[in-house]
Order: sequence, then structure tokens, then C-alpha cells
Amino acid sequence: MTYLKKMVGEKIREIRKHKGLTQEELSERAQIKYTYLGDVERGVRNISLESLEKIMNALEIRPGDLFDYRELNLSSNEIELEAILEVHHNYLKVKKIEDVKMIHVITKEIFKRMEERG
Repeated sequence: MTYLKKMVGEKIREIRKHKGLTQEELSERAQIKYTYLGDVERGVRNISLESLEKIMNALEIRPGDLFDYRELNLSSNEIELEAILEVHHNYLKVKKIEDVKMIHVITKEIFKRMEERG
């Protein structure tokens, strides 16, 4: 799950709920499957521009409204953690296995010392 998919999905959910709509009602208005909408809101499904436009039209919002995150009530720690883990995963997956193992050993030692300090 990418950071942007999660952010867009959370924003769609927030706007939908603010407008008092269920997923079924919004999906009917947008002429998309409600299961697809649920996946989009959870950030587990890529959304096409065509579907995004249908949802924005059904919610009566502009693109700027969808990408304005200043008032989005997200668990920022969860979003931040996912973004950090994704960056580290992408970094490590192109490294040699020996380097990844060494980083793992170092990381385990750091966590062990952190736990000892309480």
C-alpha cells in the first residue's frame, strides 16, 4: 500500500462521511462497485482517473478539494510509519543480501539497547 493511495482513500472516506453518505450510496451515485470503493478508501486498490473523476462528481468536489490534506483526520503516525517502511523496503530490496543481513544485525542490536534503557 502506498502513501498516496492511503491518503486519497482516507480523504474520500472523510468527505463521504461528512456528506452523510454510505459507501453503497456513493458507489451508486458514482456508478462504480461499492466493493471497489471500499478498497479505494482503505488504500489497497489503485484508482483510475476515470473512477476518481466519477467519485469527485458524485461528491460534488473539485480535484483541489480531494488533495487538500490540511484538515484530514488521519492517524498520522500510521501513515508516517507506512511511508517510512516503504522507503526502507525499497532501499533494502536492491542491496546485496550480505548488506541487508548486516543492517538487520545492527538494527536488532539498536532495538535491544533501547529496550534495556526502558
